[in-house]
Amino acid sequence: MKMNEQSEIVLPNVAFAWGTKYHLTTDEFILYVHLQFMRQVGQWNQTMTAIDMLIQNLCLQTKNKQRDKAQVITNLRSLEEKGYIEIDCDGDIKKAFFTVKQVQELLSAEFIVEIYEEGKKRIFKGFTKLSGKLYNLANNDGRALMVIAFIEWRKRIKYDVPKSEWVKLLGIAKSTLETAFKDYEKRFLHIVKGEYYQNEQGEIRQETNSYAVMDKDKSSTKLEETVEKYKVENYLDKMRETVTDNDIRNDNKIFMQIFDRKTYIEFEGYRAWKETNCEYVKREGQKKIDRMLASKTKDGYAGKVVARLETEYLEYIERKKSQQDVLEHMSQKHLEELEAMDGNTSVMDETLEFVTSYIKKDKSDEDFTAFLDDY
Repeated sequence: MKMNEQSEIVLPNVAFAWGTKYHLTTDEFILYVHLQFMRQVGQWNQTMTAIDMLIQNLCLQTKNKQRDKAQVITNLRSLEEKGYIEIDCDGDIKKAFFTVKQVQELLSAEFIVEIYEEGKKRIFKGFTKLSGKLYNLANNDGRALMVIAFIEWRKRIKYDVPKSEWVKLLGIAKSTLETAFKDYEKRFLHIVKGEYYQNEQGEIRQETNSYAVMDKDKSSTKLEETVEKYKVENYLDKMRETVTDNDIRNDNKIFMQIFDRKTYIEFEGYRAWKETNCEYVKREGQKKIDRMLASKTKDGYAGKVVARLETEYLEYIERKKSQQDVLEHMSQKHLEELEAMDGNTSVMDETLEFVTSYIKKDKSDEDFTAFLDDY
């Protein structure tokens, strides 16, 4: 059954909390969503319906009508036991009309379900809006509808879903997941594949995929750019939160040179990466450098850029050291000249004290040799 594309409902996010009593199966999920869309005018949280109507609207008919009814009733009772709905029926639910009321407490931001996995706490609370347009894309497929709704929630909080979570959410094997997603890609799902990288142990890993829901028949030519932009922004936001070096974190130009794969790294970014004390910046910057060194594009051009930057940095260090040596030599020579002017020890001590005091009073936060540098 198709819904008005402009209509909209809200779903409690605890329905996605796998491993808890609130987690809905895909059959329960589509039934619950359908009941919300079927609310009568003037009845904001309840629906009058019948088992036969639900079977027909959800296209659940098989040759065994009694089994069809039993399955729908089982899912209704399960929704009631899990606290999602309340059923009011005066007769035999198989034959009579009955009222289904949505329980509102689950939609509250104060209603929280927490799960702990691998030392991490995951929080499920609040609600996600789902339009009739998105509902129609699922085409009465409960698993597809749950995928669509979960993407809508995770997209709102800028969180890319790993395959391990999809498996738990949908209650299926990884091989089944891959088969299902290939079908969804043809119908409504757009996937931006995560890039491959080499970790510190030399193992090849893939970053988490990003997902977007779209109407394949009405897709925009700019969709891929939109999804890619979301993925990059999400990826960089997570990284920025982890950086402890405020000079890099607050300087977007340098930050992008180190962390963004599409931003050309220049000397200032390379120097910041080499000199930072933030281990996270060191590690992530190294990944970018390693990818550049491994690149074969344009006859290994990226690797040549790294070699040039390293040469420039070594020259910069040497030049800075030479400048420091010159300043130290000039300072020493000045002291020797003062000593030669007056051999009196007390005068020399006073002079030395004066020079030292002068240096301590310079409270500039900037490197006093900066004016000698080219960068």
